[in-house]
Amino acid sequence: MPVYQAERYLEEAVESILAQSFDDFELLALDDGSTDDSPRILAALAERDDRIRVHAAPHAGLVSRLNEGLAQARGSYIARMDADDISYPERFERQIAFLEAHPECVVVGTAVDEVDPDGRPIRPLDIHPNHEEIESRLLRGDGGAVIHASALYRTDALRGIGGYRHGLDGGEDIDLHLRLAECGRLANLPDRLFLYRKNLGGVTFTRRIDLRRNQITAIRDALQRRGLDPKLAPEHPPGTSQLHTVWAIWANQALDAGYGDTARHYAMKAFRAAPHRHWKLPIRARFGIRSSLWARWHRAIREKLGRSAVDPKSP
Repeated sequence: MPVYQAERYLEEAVESILAQSFDDFELLALDDGSTDDSPRILAALAERDDRIRVHAAPHAGLVSRLNEGLAQARGSYIARMDADDISYPERFERQIAFLEAHPECVVVGTAVDEVDPDGRPIRPLDIHPNHEEIESRLLRGDGGAVIHASALYRTDALRGIGGYRHGLDGGEDIDLHLRLAECGRLANLPDRLFLYRKNLGGVTFTRRIDLRRNQITAIRDALQRRGLDPKLAPEHPPGTSQLHTVWAIWANQALDAGYGDTARHYAMKAFRAAPHRHWKLPIRARFGIRSSLWARWHRAIREKLGRSAVDPKSP
């Protein structure tokens, strides 16, 4: 568990690990130079449970901390976890059982429940369990084909590929999984065993362009290793997502998942920030009009208008 300025969520995240039904583990808490209350929280938790090993170092970034953890780990498996997420109690038990039963697999992730920074539900996210589909999605730039923070790996496999590559911060997960796909099979459990927090302070939102650029580099390298044209990698995005766009996405996702309170909350935030772009969203959220139904209505209206333009007498 890499930790950086995580005081708001840290104790709850650690408690979810300590509550696992599979209890034969060590928790490596890797503090990356936090200046908030995280070090004190970790020290108090470690005092209470000797399975927690705290390692503090000057701030060096996520990849350095992850490789440090890989070097220090003593178990046959390594589970990833971010300091703002929550593992459900049976996560370790089910993932370990899967890898024990499938020796050809080197990593197994899980489906997840996505929530906002305050814990509001956004959507349940089901992940494809098939290796071929996972690899195909990774090569198309979908880093969520295996949710990095929910994954459990064979330690030997991680060490065998040299761990995480430096210089790909923000894209280290997609690079890792593409290299693992070359030495074993990737899988996801269909069970939602993880609560994944969409944190606006995380690297995904604050460094989106850098993240995407590093993802593209990882994909091009993977294509080249597979004897394919690196130009098949997806293009760089034109620019960063505005915050109101993120809120609109969350509103739509929550609306489609049936989480009306979350949908209305973010529909109004998006509307207030950019009313000219999102004026329809609060109306849809108020009446529970999901994206698929809205799209069908739009398609029907366009078709109707198209026919009327051709035949003025059409009804």
